[in-house]
Amino acid sequence: MQWRKKEIDVKFIVGIVILLVIFGVVGGSFWNLVARQAQKDKQEEARLENEAIRAIYVEAGDILKEMVFVDMDKKTVFKAAIPKEGIYNKNDKLIAGDTLENGDMVKIYGDRNMTRSIPAQYPGITKMKRNGRASLEELQPYLEIANELLCGDSEEEDKK
Repeated sequence: MQWRKKEIDVKFIVGIVILLVIFGVVGGSFWNLVARQAQKDKQEEARLENEAIRAIYVEAGDILKEMVFVDMDKKTVFKAAIPKEGIYNKNDKLIAGDTLENGDMVKIYGDRNMTRSIPAQYPGITKMKRNGRASLEELQPYLEIANELLCGDSEEEDKK
């Protein structure tokens, strides 16, 4: 009878060990999956951040003022609507009021597909983030780029 109790105890202990191993494998697999998904999410976020357009919002034009964006890297002018969900600040918090002001520097996220018009249109915006406001000195070159496109004015023509 005593050897039977030891046999049952050994079977019970072996069963518990096997159960713990199974739980360990399943739990490890789950956390591995979670870690891989988190890594993919970080890579996707980094890709989106790299693809975002850094732009400055300017009021350009002679008689009829038009609000346009100027890509700060490519120096191209385009129009874009503010996303329905609104504008975020640099801390990724929604800003009350969906308005931009002359000289606001923004990061624009989306599909990067622009229309071939003058100025270009950017309909595929998914998110807009305001990063600050340019000083008058920082704003001036972008304002000249926008005015040159919208009005046909350039300083070279003015000098002639």
